[in-house]
Amino acid sequence: MEIGTKIKVLREERNLSQRSLAKSLDISQTTLHYIETGQSKKIDFTLMDKICKLFNVDFEYFTDGKQVNNVETNNGAIAYRIDNFNNLPENLIEQIKLLFEDNKNKDLEIERLKSELKK
Repeated sequence: MEIGTKIKVLREERNLSQRSLAKSLDISQTTLHYIETGQSKKIDFTLMDKICKLFNVDFEYFTDGKQVNNVETNNGAIAYRIDNFNNLPENLIEQIKLLFEDNKNKDLEIERLKSELKK
C-alpha cells in the first residue's frame, strides 16, 4: 500500500476530513489530496513526523516494503521520493527511525514537564 493511501486510511478511520487533517498538518487541502492520491511523489520528513505523531504510528508503518530514492532538497528541507524506499542504505533508514523515536521521546518529556509546571 502506498504512503498516501495509508495516510488516507488513517484519516478515514478517525473520521477526519481532508480539510481538518490538512489544517492539523499545516498544509493545504490540495497538497494532502495530491499525497493521498499519489499525484505527489515527494513528502518531507517534517511532514512525516507530524503525521506519525498525529496518528500515533511509527515511521516504520509507512516504510514496510517500500523504498525511497532520489533525495531532493528544497530551501534546506530534505524530501524523499516516496515511490522506492529500499534504495536507501539500511543504516540511513535506521538513523531516520531513531530520529523519529527521539522526537517522540522528546515530545513526551515536554508534555511531562508542562504537566509538572501546571502543578
